Amino acid sequence: MDTVTQALLGGAVAYTVAGKQSSRKAVAWGAIIAVLPDLDIFIAYNSDLTAFTQHRSWSHSWLIQSLLAPFLAYLLFRIDQSFSKLTWLKLVWLALVTHSALDALTVYGTQLFWPLMPSPISGGSIFIIDPTYSIPLLIGILSILIKPHSLLARKTLLSSFIFSCCYLIWGLMMQQLITTQVRNDLLVQNIHFNNVQISATPFNTLLWKVLVIDDQYYYQSFRSVFDKEKTFKFSRYNRHPELISLTESVPALQRLDWFTSGFFALDKQQQKIIAKDLRMGVEPNYFFQFQIATMANKKVTALIPNRIKSDRETRKNLRKLWQRIWVSPQTNQQEY
Repeated sequence: MDTVTQALLGGAVAYTVAGKQSSRKAVAWGAIIAVLPDLDIFIAYNSDLTAFTQHRSWSHSWLIQSLLAPFLAYLLFRIDQSFSKLTWLKLVWLALVTHSALDALTVYGTQLFWPLMPSPISGGSIFIIDPTYSIPLLIGILSILIKPHSLLARKTLLSSFIFSCCYLIWGLMMQQLITTQVRNDLLVQNIHFNNVQISATPFNTLLWKVLVIDDQYYYQSFRSVFDKEKTFKFSRYNRHPELISLTESVPALQRLDWFTSGFFALDKQQQKIIAKDLRMGVEPNYFFQFQIATMANKKVTALIPNRIKSDRETRKNLRKLWQRIWVSPQTNQQEY
């Protein structure tokens, strides 16, 4: 999630651990600790793809966080003895691991078990920014900062924290429901598939992006919680397996394949072969696209995998997504 939301979550978690001892300090320290994992964005890497796939790696690993928490807790106890050593340990550990857990629910990809190398966890049950999740936490945190000893402020923060947890459960339930619907409908439509990714669209959990992939094609659709039709309207696109075959030994493609769990496609622009992460963005505008190679006379030469910025029409796309929440594809024949 965005850094502000992570700070709010960290503050709420810390308050539940140590709020009775010093409410403002608990909230403040929790917020500070919770944003530490995101400081990895300031590390310089040799390519955009490396930066993309190294973010949310070691700093977000539950293994590393669990090892570092006792040392950080001891250091903070030396600085501020408002809390006991055990309370500091619980506060630090929970602020760190809940940060990574929340990130893992987004579609980006979080390496919870680094340095072990399973594919990053790419939940997709909540978008990276979601006001419905963040605003209640903000109200709760502000109430404590303004009136730290107020019973109403305490109840407000705890209620907002419970609501935010219930909202995450709602997202997981809707994602699972739509996943089941998609898989059943794919069988009915006789569409072969290797994998399915259901992810929340920007700023909400009312509209869900459906991504289906096989060796040759990928399919895109959308499902609103208000849709009454059982059938999905899929748009089909070519993954260009001939390009994948030619570049399968290119390290950048291997890295992207691992990071996205196979949810990628290739395209050719003039002589450059472009790899795109299909999980984030909509056709044809994807947030993360990388030049990985050039091809001339059927000879492939690897390139430094830097990012190719898409020509996104953000406002137009958001407006279409908002309209799609309320209008089914039977009424509006263009799915997107």
